[in-house]
Amino acid sequence: MHSHPSPGWQAMSYTDVVAERDRIAPPSRASGLPLLGLTVGTDGVWSARFWSWNGREFARTPCDKVRVVGSGIHLSSNPDLKSRAVRSRRLRRTLDTWGPECQAVLASLRIGVVGLGSVGSIIAETLARIGTTDIMLLDADRVEEHNLDRLLYATADDIGRFKVDLVAEKLRSGATAASFRVDAKRVWVQERDGYAAALDCDVVFAAVDRPLPKDLLNNIAYVHCIPVVFGGVRVATKTDGRLADATWSVVRAGPESRCLRCDGQYTTSAVMMERDGSLDDPTYVAQGVAVPGNENVFPFSANLGSLMVLEMLRAILREHWWPPAPTKLHYSYVAGRLMSDVATCHPGCSVAERTSLGDRWVYPFIDDPVVREEQFHSYRDRMASYLGRKLSGIRNRRRN
Repeated sequence: MHSHPSPGWQAMSYTDVVAERDRIAPPSRASGLPLLGLTVGTDGVWSARFWSWNGREFARTPCDKVRVVGSGIHLSSNPDLKSRAVRSRRLRRTLDTWGPECQAVLASLRIGVVGLGSVGSIIAETLARIGTTDIMLLDADRVEEHNLDRLLYATADDIGRFKVDLVAEKLRSGATAASFRVDAKRVWVQERDGYAAALDCDVVFAAVDRPLPKDLLNNIAYVHCIPVVFGGVRVATKTDGRLADATWSVVRAGPESRCLRCDGQYTTSAVMMERDGSLDDPTYVAQGVAVPGNENVFPFSANLGSLMVLEMLRAILREHWWPPAPTKLHYSYVAGRLMSDVATCHPGCSVAERTSLGDRWVYPFIDDPVVREEQFHSYRDRMASYLGRKLSGIRNRRRN
C-alpha cells in the first residue's frame, strides 16, 4: 500500500504498475500468498486492485470497492465500476433524509441477513424499502404453523415453504431501488455454502438464536473484518403465564468493538454442546442444561429489527464529530428504558486476537463427513444411554 498526493479513487501510474507487477508480485507468488495493491488519497479514499497469475503473466483486476471498518463503516467505490444512483420518486423521502452520498453507499453494499424468522424478515423488508440493491438471505428453515403470529408475509398457505423463498418473493415485489437483486440460500451459515455466502457480504445481520451460528458469525466479524449486527429477544413470564419482562439487545461486532462472546450472548461450552448434539439431547433438556429458546412476539421483533437496521445506518452515516458508537443497545420493555454501553473485549479474547486472519482461520463445518460421523456416533451413544436408564427405571418401578 502507498499514498498519492491527490483526493479520490486513484489510478495507477507506470511506476506503480512496475512496483506491484514486476517487483512485488513474483515473491508473492513464490510465497503462495495473494497480492492486493492499495492506494490512499489525501481525503482518505482507498483504491485497490488484485493481482493474479494467468499462466503467462500477472494480471490486474480492479476492485469495485474498499470497505474500512471500525467505529464506522466507510466505503470507497471505484467510479469506473460504480453504478450511478437513479433518483426515484419512490425514494424521495429517503434521499431527503440522508442525502445521495449515503444512499450511494447503501446501493453499493451487499447486505446479508442470516436467519429469516420474525426479526430477520423485518430487517430484510426494511432494507428493501430504503433502497438497498443487493441482499443475500440465508436460512434452511421452513414456515410452520407456530410461525404465523410473528413471521412477516407468512400465511397458512405458506406452511412448508422455505422462509428464504417466501421473503425473497416479497422483497422483489416491494423493493424501491431501480435495480434490485436478492439471493436466497437454503442453507445454514455453519455449512460450507452458507459460510461462503456470508463472506461475500459487506455487512451481515444475524437474527439467530443458536450458539453455533452466533459463534461462527462472531468470528467472521473479526477474522474477515465484516461488520455483523446481532440482535436477540429474551422474554420472562410469571408462573401464572403473565408477562414479567421482555428485553432485547443489539450488538455490532467487529474490529474496535466488543465481540458477542465477551458480551455474554453465548458461551464456548454451549457451542460445543450444539456441535456434538447435546442441545437436542433429551438428557440435557430434561436436566435443564440446554440453552433456552428465545420466545418472541411480533411487536418485540419489529422494534428489534428496526434497532438493528438503525445501528447499521448509524455506522454508515457517522460523522467524525459524533460521539463514540455504543457497542451495545439494550432495551427493557417494562422499564421503558433504552441503555447503551461502550466496551471492548476481555483481555486475551481469542476472537479479537483472530482479527484479519482471513482464510488462515479454519472452521470445522458441520457438513464435513468427519464432523457428521462424530456427531452421529456421539448422539447415538448418549441416546442409547438415556433410553437404557429410562427402561431400567421403568423395570424398577414395576418390580416395586
